[in-house]
Amino acid sequence: MFAVFTAMLATALGSAPAPLDATPQTRLDAELRCLLGVYALGGGKSVTVTGTDGQPRALSFTLSSGRFGALEEQKDGSFASGEITIRFAPCKIGAITLKQGTGEEKGTKVRLAEKETTFTSDGISLHGKLVLPAKGRAEIAAVWIEGSNNDPTTDDTVWQYELARRGIATFVYDKRGTGASGGGQTSDFQARARDTVAAVKETRRLSPSIRRIGVVGGSQGGWVAPLTATMVPLDFVIPAFAMAEGPIAQDKALVELQLRKAGFDDAVLKDASTLTAITERIVRSNMLDGLDALDVFKAKHAGAHWLEAIQPRSYTGLFLRFPTDQIKLVGPSLAQGLSFDYEPRPIVESITPRQLWLLGGDDQQAPNAGTQTILREIQKKRSDVSVVMFPKADHGLVETVKTTEGTHSAFPANLFDITASWIKRGKLPASGQFIVLPAAE
Repeated sequence: MFAVFTAMLATALGSAPAPLDATPQTRLDAELRCLLGVYALGGGKSVTVTGTDGQPRALSFTLSSGRFGALEEQKDGSFASGEITIRFAPCKIGAITLKQGTGEEKGTKVRLAEKETTFTSDGISLHGKLVLPAKGRAEIAAVWIEGSNNDPTTDDTVWQYELARRGIATFVYDKRGTGASGGGQTSDFQARARDTVAAVKETRRLSPSIRRIGVVGGSQGGWVAPLTATMVPLDFVIPAFAMAEGPIAQDKALVELQLRKAGFDDAVLKDASTLTAITERIVRSNMLDGLDALDVFKAKHAGAHWLEAIQPRSYTGLFLRFPTDQIKLVGPSLAQGLSFDYEPRPIVESITPRQLWLLGGDDQQAPNAGTQTILREIQKKRSDVSVVMFPKADHGLVETVKTTEGTHSAFPANLFDITASWIKRGKLPASGQFIVLPAAE
């Protein structure tokens, strides 16, 4: 949820891994962009095609079963991922041939209406796209709020098509400094919320038939989504694979999760708590205070094996790996104004729109045990806050599924149906406010 900060800091300080996110303001090539969308297959099945990580010549597929993956362009012009190959007819035809193993089937593009646009927030020009159901009209709309990555949302996110094909107009936009949007990148939640407010207003301008509108925020976008509701009237708020605790709590939870998975005891966790208190001082002070204390801690625990278990997905894990003078030098600029001291709970408790939280029970990037506790407490006072837990889903609501063809990544098969049903009718697949759904076999 602050993945870009950790990735960029690691790169700037000379760590071997490069950021996994797209280079800012890269996009899918125009000749491939017209291929994006939903293709109907036989037997009620479908495949949705999107971009991949901002790469100019790569696509992704999402089957109606939930399975998804990246597609690489082949020399013959087809796109392949393992035993799956997709060959596209010219865009004006709107057809594909999908081969999976020895089977082959034809697909026809579902003619969803799309309206590309440019709108303004804080004087910055942002690029967006409204995807409408097949008839080109809708009474309900959702604005998607991207997480911390730099990918061009208007190319890459599958949510725009999965909700639109279920009757919900969906507006997506490239964050500042990414895709086709102007400005500099920012992780300032207030600024991101203002951008989303502008996106809500642009959605209403593009489609005056909209009667109800809300926001869906993934990961860091799940912090921005409730904040947006304090700035503009909304019908619903959906934080997905998000936290009702702030970035500092996330870092502490990540450190504890990593140490417990590595088998360390409570004595180590106590030392780790001292460490995260130091790194909290550092981020709260914009990388100015606490660095001397971090050096003392590193010297005292030099060679301790438990420190090696703290991975650089957390800022604490990064700070352990680099000299403090480098952290002080480059850390503030790479934080991009990230609101480290943001506390979402008071906002989650007080906003008026109904809420649906979509959580993964095995989230390794945004551990949500504390979030579950907070939401259960809020539910005692509010009946319009619901939670759906997918027990085996990791961050992004991604499950690992084993089939006869191998091991694959997949969204829960009912994820988008559940979300769309709740948006339209307020209904969930089971009674109660806190629902744990069985994982797919």
